[in-house]
Amino acid sequence: MERWARDERPARRAAAVTHGLRTAPHARTGADRTLLRHAALLLLAGPADERLHGGALALLVMDPSSRDRHLPRAISRFASGDPYLPPSAMATALPTHPEPVLAAFRARLLGPDAGEALRRLADATPPALAHRVALLVGETVLERPETAGHVAAYVDRRLDHDPTARAVLHPLVTGLLDTGPEPVRAALAGVLADDGTTGHGLLRHELREHLLTHEHDPAVLDALLHAAARCQGEARRNLVLRTGRLLVRTPDGATRFDRGLVELARHLPDFAGQLTDWLADAPGDWAALVGPSARRTIEGLAGARVPA
Repeated sequence: MERWARDERPARRAAAVTHGLRTAPHARTGADRTLLRHAALLLLAGPADERLHGGALALLVMDPSSRDRHLPRAISRFASGDPYLPPSAMATALPTHPEPVLAAFRARLLGPDAGEALRRLADATPPALAHRVALLVGETVLERPETAGHVAAYVDRRLDHDPTARAVLHPLVTGLLDTGPEPVRAALAGVLADDGTTGHGLLRHELREHLLTHEHDPAVLDALLHAAARCQGEARRNLVLRTGRLLVRTPDGATRFDRGLVELARHLPDFAGQLTDWLADAPGDWAALVGPSARRTIEGLAGARVPA
């Protein structure tokens, strides 16, 4: 890599950055880190390679021995959205320099690669900083509701892997479910429908119960319906039924429920048949929920009649 960093050809110097960023996370010896550091310094010294300086700074920040000296410049470029200085590199400095790195991530989360920044935060957050990162995530999504899908993915990932999830995520998620904008609540509904196969299934259940107890917006409940239909086993039926009972409290919700069932019956291979089984097995549970037109369409899709 150092030889490429010295090469006069721009393509070789760009390749040095790409290769270095791929190699740095696996550098285990002092000799390996020294080679990467020297190559990064060569790239940083080349004024003609201004666009590669972000990648060079990323390599220097990832090396604990050069981090202190180069972090201020890296933070400035990272916060301004330098595409060559990835969130994964800056996240390595989070445990040693939390204040400036969190401030830089706050700025980066307002940019176009907020999703990648959140993914890296989810993976790199040390337990001691989990509360502060959760507060940052909550502030970001309230300021930029369009990041709702990324924040929901962050919550989903932390529920699977974070040992501090209950203390950190419970207040974050319940607060967003109570006062967050509709896109945020709908995105969270999508990741809370299923208990998952790993991590904090009980906490997911508690957060879902909070949603079911407090949510009234048909758009959010419609998102929950579509997520519920992708659950497995008895959980699928129970959550679809409970969501339907909440939706039919309003005319708009009842329309959304009928339309949602038809859409799901058309697009999920086994849903139409399973739905007709539910209607036949417990007609009293569903009679007030599924309209006649939706029932006929579902029967047609399933190829089975349901006794009235």
